[in-house]
Amino acid sequence: MTQTERLLTYLRANPGASSLEITRALALVNVTGRISDLRAEGHVIEVRRVDGVFRYRVVEAGQLALALP
Repeated sequence: MTQTERLLTYLRANPGASSLEITRALALVNVTGRISDLRAEGHVIEVRRVDGVFRYRVVEAGQLALALP
């Protein structure tokens, strides 16, 4: 399994994981690079800053929705 595949599997199981959590769990040094690889493959990866920490999650096809006003 490639680093990118491992990251995708991890994010699906752990939505909202931070770069540090991902690095510790998967021993990935360049998490942002692998996030870019996933996006280049067509995956939608959402990032949100929570209390100064960037958190990542995979947005699956059925999860896209319009925000209500």
